[in-house]
Amino acid sequence: MRNVVKGLALSAAVIAVIGGTISASAVPPTKDVHVDQGWFTLVFTDEVGLTIPGCEGFSEEMVSESATELTYRTRAGVDVKGVLHGKFLGTITNSVTGQTFRDHSTFTETYDLVEGTTTVSGSSYHYIVKGQGQVFAEVGHKITIDETGEISFQAGQDDFVQSDVAGICEALS
Repeated sequence: MRNVVKGLALSAAVIAVIGGTISASAVPPTKDVHVDQGWFTLVFTDEVGLTIPGCEGFSEEMVSESATELTYRTRAGVDVKGVLHGKFLGTITNSVTGQTFRDHSTFTETYDLVEGTTTVSGSSYHYIVKGQGQVFAEVGHKITIDETGEISFQAGQDDFVQSDVAGICEALS
């Protein structure tokens, strides 16, 4: 037992000496935190402001939102990776039916700027209707090739990829 303790003490001393002489190879990431900016609030209109067909009467109100962005760079200052941790809580209202739905998402998006891919992990969209259960979800782990938009890997339900915002409206109608 004493030999083990002596060996551990000696190893710790060697690591401390060596560790103190080797400089860190990584540059700490920059960190930006955004609160209640409305980044993740759903918009039920298209790029010219027209209501998306099937989404008449839908609106969303943000309750809370936070986004933490980390940017990783080389020592030369070249961006190599970005990470976004997002949390959103909102309420979707369908004024036609008078129903409201909880909108909650927690996810991480990782942008690999060297490989040209975006990885999304977590729950981006997840809607439950009382008495019906889960009606729409984008959950799991997905890797997309940035240049083409092609999904190279998908584990989990991918309703949003299949039907976009119109699918949310249909599921909540």
